Amino acid sequence: MGRHEALNRAILDSALDCIITMDSRGIVQEFNPAAQRVFGYTREEAVGHELAELIIPEPLRARHRAGLARYLQTGEGPVLGKRIEIGALHKNGGEFLVELAITAFDLGDTKMFTAYLRDITARVRDERRRSAQYAVAALLAGSLTLSEAATKILETVAHSGEWAYAGIWVVEAQTDRLLYRGSWHEADAALERFSLSSHALELRPGEGMPGRVWSSAKPLWIHDITLEKSFPRANDASSAGLKGAFAFPLSCEGTVNGVVELFSHTFAEPDPDLLEMTDALGSQIGLFIQRRQIAKELQRQKERAEAANAAKDRFLATLSHELRTPLTPVLMWAGEVARTESIPFDLREGLEMVARNVQLEARLIDDLLDLTRITHGKLILDRELTDAHDLLAHAIEFVKPEIKAGDLELSLDLQAKDHRLNGDPARLQQVFWNVLRNARKFTAKGGSISVRSHNEKPGSIVFEIADTGAGIPPEHLESIFDAFSQLESRPEGLGLGLAISKAIVERHGGSVIARSEGLGTGATFTISLPLGL
Repeated sequence: MGRHEALNRAILDSALDCIITMDSRGIVQEFNPAAQRVFGYTREEAVGHELAELIIPEPLRARHRAGLARYLQTGEGPVLGKRIEIGALHKNGGEFLVELAITAFDLGDTKMFTAYLRDITARVRDERRRSAQYAVAALLAGSLTLSEAATKILETVAHSGEWAYAGIWVVEAQTDRLLYRGSWHEADAALERFSLSSHALELRPGEGMPGRVWSSAKPLWIHDITLEKSFPRANDASSAGLKGAFAFPLSCEGTVNGVVELFSHTFAEPDPDLLEMTDALGSQIGLFIQRRQIAKELQRQKERAEAANAAKDRFLATLSHELRTPLTPVLMWAGEVARTESIPFDLREGLEMVARNVQLEARLIDDLLDLTRITHGKLILDRELTDAHDLLAHAIEFVKPEIKAGDLELSLDLQAKDHRLNGDPARLQQVFWNVLRNARKFTAKGGSISVRSHNEKPGSIVFEIADTGAGIPPEHLESIFDAFSQLESRPEGLGLGLAISKAIVERHGGSVIARSEGLGTGATFTISLPLGL
């Protein structure tokens, strides 16, 4: 081995990232120790074999081979020199996410490629769990009963990890039993049978996994439920292919009000980060259950509706305040340090990610605060003479990077000759931003968004923002403006933006409506505002 080759090998062996080198045929030439740890293959098992067959999931292999052939023929490689997130395959067949960067180089007359990969499973998992906490909080805030929110909450919690089934049990005080109140599971007949067997049970303290959690008030891991003697549903679980299980209590002020259970098709191992997340979720949902029980008592009196709405508003206000307070110093520190040139690139990148996520949380909290102000009639407008076209232009600048990233075509046709009005510039810009971002989110890659203005009649200006996206069923054209409203065809976000936008426009004396011919036909939002000169 020559000195240069030995130096290259030393660099490969000491690298923290997975480094894989392949030739123009896609055959692996080098496979460093980090790659061996992450993918499970030894260097001897990997070198000499096609990269696609080793670590690329089967649905992506054809695209990988086609891209390699295209580059060799034309020299065009869309992913070269870029960082992308993509699925990868472990030797044991498990799939996980990696961050990938590929560079090409010549070795004599041979074209070679080096792939730098980093396992981002933990990062993605943490982001999912963080999002799950915010989503559950919003679901609870927007629901009057647990049954109304249970399925969506369970789905959100299950998707924070690799869980195939989630169920919720609630303590029935009159009978001192745990009763099954809902489930979410993957589409599978065997899992449905498991759900039915759960519905038929009423558990005493200490009975089954939920009963044990109820008695101990502590989370419980079960590595393999099919081996548990005190698990009444073991046969049904085995038939459904379930193995690992985890359950955590729903508590408020030291009292367990219920239990959430999670099941997976793989064996369960203790996860400290999950324990931390479920501790917070257990308190949130436990508090919600207790409040709903109080509301249920109030239902028997004439003040049921007023008490329930007041509890929801207090929950929104308290949650928003408690979440908002620590954000500002975190955002300021992360942003300031991220701009420091002397720190490592990876650290700067991580801090920028922190700042982006904090900003997203701040946006969510601001929306919750706005919703609270609207509910209490305390939304204040700071009016001044302003140019509506300028406000629209500012909003477009904010969403342009997202539109560009989605490969969407944006067209403008601003025909309104009168476009100065008496309004709150920040709030009106918020309306345009919400509607434009909504159009971007629900328009697939390659689609288009058009923005048009005109003076429909003297003294008013009309904006039409149309997209070629997912569309809206006609029966839901009005309900999409309700707070926390979501459609199956438009499941992203928390359903606050349109509700807030409608309130702002109506406070200006205007109106906003949605039009769509149905799913897959796109949607048009029409905003009418009085000029008020």
